[in-house]
Amino acid sequence: MSKAGMLLIGMLLPLWMLGQYNMGVGNSNYAGIQGALINPAGLAGSKLRWDLNGLSMGVLFDNNFVYVPKGAVPAFGFRAIIEGIIHEDKFATHFDRGNPNKLYNFTFSNEILGPSFQLALDDQQTIGLTIASRSYVSIRDLPGHTAQNAYDYLLTPSRWHIPYSDHSSRLNGMSWLEYGFHYAAVLSDDGTNKWKGGITLKYLQGVAAAYVKNTNLNYTIADTTGLVFTGSSVDYGRTDYDSYRKINGYGDLNHGGGVGASLGIVYVHATDTRKEDDYQYRIGLSLLDIGAIHFSRNTAAYHLQTGNANFSDWRQVTLKSNVAIDRTLSAVFYQGDSSRSKVSDGFTMRMPTTLSLQADWKVRDNYFLNATIVKGIGPGHGQAAVQPDIYAITPRYEKREWEVSLPLSLVYYGQWRARLGIAARVWYFFFGGDAPFGLLGRSNMQGVDFYAGVHFFLPTTKTK
Repeated sequence: MSKAGMLLIGMLLPLWMLGQYNMGVGNSNYAGIQGALINPAGLAGSKLRWDLNGLSMGVLFDNNFVYVPKGAVPAFGFRAIIEGIIHEDKFATHFDRGNPNKLYNFTFSNEILGPSFQLALDDQQTIGLTIASRSYVSIRDLPGHTAQNAYDYLLTPSRWHIPYSDHSSRLNGMSWLEYGFHYAAVLSDDGTNKWKGGITLKYLQGVAAAYVKNTNLNYTIADTTGLVFTGSSVDYGRTDYDSYRKINGYGDLNHGGGVGASLGIVYVHATDTRKEDDYQYRIGLSLLDIGAIHFSRNTAAYHLQTGNANFSDWRQVTLKSNVAIDRTLSAVFYQGDSSRSKVSDGFTMRMPTTLSLQADWKVRDNYFLNATIVKGIGPGHGQAAVQPDIYAITPRYEKREWEVSLPLSLVYYGQWRARLGIAARVWYFFFGGDAPFGLLGRSNMQGVDFYAGVHFFLPTTKTK
């Protein structure tokens, strides 16, 4: 990457370990421990006596700025995409030259669920344990000129000598490891109406984090010999990505710690609650990912402010680390003082807290219709990983041996995106996506959402 690109997006560095709720499988009666991720109460009185998750993962990326043009890569051409990132020859942007202040948004998340399990202690109580790696990155309200200048490394002469302003950009990103203990129980059951409650307690280890907020940048690219800032200020923080270059053990990934929790409740209506397959509908409400991580190891927070600053000969400056970027930016904004910008040796990032409502209706034997809403709770003036809002309707056909579903969803992360997905399970293996068709190469690809995994389960024996 060029030095100029590092200068402008050094504060927007992507995180190397980049969750979603897998609408196609998360609400299934055979979801097992996966179902606890959207409502902890769902484990109690479920169809499964026990469930063991071997390994599963999901990736979500969407944006409205950069894309892979139709036909640039073959269907499922992951290798071509990676090569395109390395050689920078497969991507284009939606930058509007007639409206350089148009705002753009990005969201990127990933979840890897490792060895995890649920176990029914009896008909009333269930416990579970999850081990996961999760990440969220959200960039909101990024002006097109900022994004395009960074994309071009400030080297496009047609955008020189033009004053630009950025008063809106905001980035929140975090990667962490979490260890969750789940407990769910049937609270009451009168034979027709059943109430279930659940709680998840989590220990969190922070791996990486970054944020940018309070953006007030006014800049002009003079040419390759000058970059001028006037009346500008910004706050940012980051973990030291240089520390990942020499990882000698698990402890080197730990940059902070915290605790979290999730709460849930489910109401089930059936003609006979002893017959698990006979429920007519169920409604769940959950508050997910309450908590925060304090990053305190190889971490720092900074404030930049200047009335007038000139970054001269920026093209000739070597910036090979984030420490070099921090010191260089401080020297530019504070007239040669390379340490003045640092304000703290750590910061706190909130979890991607969400409120979720789930409704599942049994249309007839083996046919179900699910509606799920996931509403992300924003960071306010602080820092937090941000979960996009999701509004989904998912019809599914479900049997013990196999199932298939077609999630239809709207996602909001600063912009609306409609998605059509498909998911399937064959015994213990599942795969699918809430927006997998971007990988087919039949249209411009600017986002993708897919998941896959394997979990082993044993159904309970219920009254028939």
